[in-house]
Amino acid sequence: MPVELEGAVQLRVALKRFAPDLAKETQAEMGAALKTVTQVARGFVPSDGQVLSGWTKNISGIENLTYRPFPKFNAVQAKAGITYSTSPSKPNKNGFVALARILNKSAGGAIYETAGRKNPQGQPVYKRVGRVYRTSGKEDYPTADFQLNYYLPPGGDRKGYNNSLNPDAGKQFIDNLNSTGQLVNARPKGMVGRPTTKQTGRLIFRAWAEDNGRANAAVIKALEKASAMFYEQTKRAA
Repeated sequence: MPVELEGAVQLRVALKRFAPDLAKETQAEMGAALKTVTQVARGFVPSDGQVLSGWTKNISGIENLTYRPFPKFNAVQAKAGITYSTSPSKPNKNGFVALARILNKSAGGAIYETAGRKNPQGQPVYKRVGRVYRTSGKEDYPTADFQLNYYLPPGGDRKGYNNSLNPDAGKQFIDNLNSTGQLVNARPKGMVGRPTTKQTGRLIFRAWAEDNGRANAAVIKALEKASAMFYEQTKRAA
C-alpha cells in the first residue's frame, strides 16, 4: 500500500510552478491508475437489502437526540463516497504527505469497510464482577460471587464495548457484513514489519489487493516519467 518516494513532493510543487502542462498530464496519469481501483471497490458495495434492515432505517426524532447516532448505511452514498485524490495531502503527525490516495468519505461505507477487523465477533460486552453481602448481627459477609452485565445506552462512555441491549448485536452485525463481503488484507506478501489488520477491508482494501500493485506501479511510473521530462526541459532552458 503506502510507498515512500523521496523528493516526490518537491517534484509536484516544481511541476505546478514551472511546468503546469506536464503537471496536469502527470496528475491525469495518476488519476487513471487510481480510478480503476476505485471503480472495482464501488462494485463491492452491497445493496441496501443485503445489510441488516435496521442499519438503513432513519431514526425518528433524530433532531431531538442528545447523542451522536450510529451512522446509517446507504448503498448509493457509499458508492459515491469511494473516490480518489491526486492532490498532495497535509502532512501527518510523522511528516509524511500522501501524493495520491483512495478515500472512503461515507461514514456508513467506512464502517462496512472495516467493521470486524479488530473484533471479529463484535465488541465485547462490558462486565463487572461483584459480591453479594448478607447482614448477620454486626458483621456483613460475602455469600457468593456474581456478575453484573452493564448494557449502556447509546452514547455511553464505555468505549470499545458493546452498548446495545442485545449482547449478540455486534456478532450478528459482523456476520451479516461477512455474508456480503469478506475482509481482505491488502498488505503485500513479504512486506517488512509487524503484520497488522490496518490494511484490511471489504471495499478499497479488497480492490487494492486484487489490483496486486499495478496502481502503485503506474503512479510511480508517472512520477518518474514526469521527473525525467522536467529534467530535460530545465536542461534545455539552461
